[in-house]
Amino acid sequence: MTATDVTTAGVSFLDGGPAVEPEVAHIGEALVRAARAEGAEGVCFIRMDGSEYALTYRRLLDDAARMLAGIRAAGVRPGETIILQIADDPELLTAFWACILGGFVPMPVNAGATAAQREAAPELLRLVWNGYGKPHVITGAGQRLAPEVAADPDWEAAWLGDTRRLLTNAPDHAWHPAQPGDPAMYLLTSGSTGVPKAVVLTHRNVLARTAGTVRVNGLGRHTRTFNWMPLDHVGGLVMFHVRDVYLGCHQVHARFEWVLEDPLRWMAAIDRHRADTTWAPNFAFGLINDQADRLREQSWDLGCLRYIMNGGEAIRNGVVRRFLRLLAPFGLPHDAMWPGWGMSETSAGVVDCEFSTIEADDERYVPVGRPQPGTMVRVVDEHNQLVPPGVVGRLQATGATVTSGYYRNPEQNRQSFTPDGWFKTGDLAYVQDGILTVTGRADDVIQLGGVTYHGHEIEARVEEFDFVVPSYTVACLVTGEDGETEELAVFFHPRAGTPVAEAERLIRDRVADAFGAEVAYVVPVAKEEIPKTGIGKLRRAQLRERFEAARASV
Repeated sequence: MTATDVTTAGVSFLDGGPAVEPEVAHIGEALVRAARAEGAEGVCFIRMDGSEYALTYRRLLDDAARMLAGIRAAGVRPGETIILQIADDPELLTAFWACILGGFVPMPVNAGATAAQREAAPELLRLVWNGYGKPHVITGAGQRLAPEVAADPDWEAAWLGDTRRLLTNAPDHAWHPAQPGDPAMYLLTSGSTGVPKAVVLTHRNVLARTAGTVRVNGLGRHTRTFNWMPLDHVGGLVMFHVRDVYLGCHQVHARFEWVLEDPLRWMAAIDRHRADTTWAPNFAFGLINDQADRLREQSWDLGCLRYIMNGGEAIRNGVVRRFLRLLAPFGLPHDAMWPGWGMSETSAGVVDCEFSTIEADDERYVPVGRPQPGTMVRVVDEHNQLVPPGVVGRLQATGATVTSGYYRNPEQNRQSFTPDGWFKTGDLAYVQDGILTVTGRADDVIQLGGVTYHGHEIEARVEEFDFVVPSYTVACLVTGEDGETEELAVFFHPRAGTPVAEAERLIRDRVADAFGAEVAYVVPVAKEEIPKTGIGKLRRAQLRERFEAARASV
């Protein structure tokens, strides 16, 4: 039964069809195949100083074999967990593949894509290492450790060494024959407080997602990709790097911070490498829009771009349209933008569609399309019953691409899956005419005057002001001073020289006009005061907690 057949029957259920049979038996075989392919290119890394470092697939396989020898010499057995906290991207990927080829399960831990994350990295490693039973660890050379970890008597046995030392071994070419249902990796979720949840992705999960997107989006060995999201994140690691190794295509990875320093470097690098495929969360397209006055200085040719995946956070209609309009003079195709949906628990993006198919200019939400092969989605009410088409409900997913659960977390697994095995995504959505539209996170809902809004809607309207720096605006409910009611707060980062009092008045008036709501608190903040995940998504709940704690201490 097709997605259209089901939705016209009066329920919100979409089936992407059976999973595509992958061309390799396990993920490690993809690297071996790429290394042996005639004319295969490899991976290019752009460093923080803008210089580039190329790594052929043959060299990546050889380096991974060297690390594998060192890991095996330490007595690590297939199936055991190895935490990877490695700041150097080539060495992180080498350690990742060493684990894959040896049958060990890598758990990448953020080593610091920004200065704030680098400062937090030692504590994050401590939390994860202790929280998951003190497994084996590989670090980058000169890695800074939390004092409690360095002094722990179990650390010496757990630490397998740093990447530079492991690379000195003679290569071991005896690959582990992984089975489809074996865990391939544990990916940490970014929205957690305390010990992050670890998503279990099997070889079947990752290969089903990879083979599905290759077929649907027409990707092949001549595809050329560009990614600047951290490689410990599902988007950078699975959606791009592993997929591109499977294709044996040319892939470029830039440092997150390098692009944030000057967002136009993203487009310049795409032009230079003739990349046809890239991705980013919606905030990144706003960063390009914010540089509109510099575009006349550029001479890019962006006619090469055919697939820009926009996913990872709420997609803003106006931001996408302005991005396409601003870059059209550089040859950017009008149909290059593809809104999509996915998460670590679905092995990255599994739903997408062309943005150019959207007709009107005033949609409140942006459709994200149909599921790819190997994925089914449904929208249900609080009793897990399918809702009618067009009705907003709770988004759930199942299929070959979807995780079976979280590592060593039975309580979270009980909460995250329905009795019939569907994963509860935490998103709200609706299905109309066989197309999925995600409206926002369930924990991001704001009730104003009996109308339901999402924080990202209010943030989008506030960021229409020129004096507001994009991607640093948060709208959320906070506990009122009476300790019982909830009131609306808007946090924003003003441009230098902005009269703050006037800015606060304009923001209050804009929200009142657009949403009929009173803003109790308009709070100007520095950029570093806005908490974000490793790929730049806003952490609204964390900001609320900080604000309430600071107000209580006054």
